[in-house]
Amino acid sequence: MVELSIKRPVFITCLFVLILIAGFISLKSLSVDLFPDVTFPVVMVQTPYSGAGPSEIETLVTKPIEDELASVSGIKNLSSISQEGMSTVIVEFNLKIDIKYAEQQVRDHVAKVKNKLPEDVKESIIRRVDPADQPIVMVALESTLPPAELFDLADQVVKPRFEQIDQVGLVEILGGRKREIRVELDLKKISDFEISASAMRNSLGSSGKNIPVGKVDKGDVTNVLRTLGEYRSIQEIRQVPVNYQNFSRAIKVGDIGEVKDTLQDETSRTYVNGKAGLLMQIYRQSGANTVAVADNVKKKIEQINQEIK
Repeated sequence: MVELSIKRPVFITCLFVLILIAGFISLKSLSVDLFPDVTFPVVMVQTPYSGAGPSEIETLVTKPIEDELASVSGIKNLSSISQEGMSTVIVEFNLKIDIKYAEQQVRDHVAKVKNKLPEDVKESIIRRVDPADQPIVMVALESTLPPAELFDLADQVVKPRFEQIDQVGLVEILGGRKREIRVELDLKKISDFEISASAMRNSLGSSGKNIPVGKVDKGDVTNVLRTLGEYRSIQEIRQVPVNYQNFSRAIKVGDIGEVKDTLQDETSRTYVNGKAGLLMQIYRQSGANTVAVADNVKKKIEQINQEIK
């Protein structure tokens, strides 16, 4: 090697230049991440139950799920958090357990206990705990629009644009308030008319849907028919009948309650440069290059700013 280097200096120089170029190209193509690829044997089960307090969450949701998951093999620690509207059960397995198999076992057992939970409980969210599952970019949205219009802009215009970016896994909106149609019942009136709140809810739920009713064939043409029950105004909701029995006329929603076009209850608040706004958290897909995804998000932000000005 020494003799070759002395006799062929130009060849050796070109060889080392090629090695340096190859090393530089390899360095530029390396993925960059904040955390190493480490798998923790922890599975989390989150079950939403809107309107329920911590004590009801613990008794009706958390306890049945814990009792069912206790039979899963390989559990090291089982803990839970019961808070308003949400049950969280954390299952920690031994390190020798295959986390994918353990996650599937948890899913199977949660599916078994579903029939024991209240009817209003939403579908449980089951996921593995990963330190890399945190937002890589946080985007603030500031506007002079009313809160409901600002949330619709973020949810229907901005959020889909970010979700179209390659290797973006999830986009969450924080600090927004969605539009909400609220029916405030008069306790004296519903008592006088002997109408329950559950009957009111069932009437509103069944009436506000577009339902297919069949089809009519006319020669070579087939007409599909459907009932148009979707609400289009506050007045239509007021006219929904609730009870036909024991009264000379149908009792309507407007007779026993007040319908208001308002916003959801505020649970969080976001300020951008001292003004009310929204915060959007952008997550990457598993195994994606963090720096490349963040750069693509920044480019998309510039495009969106030009389009929605």
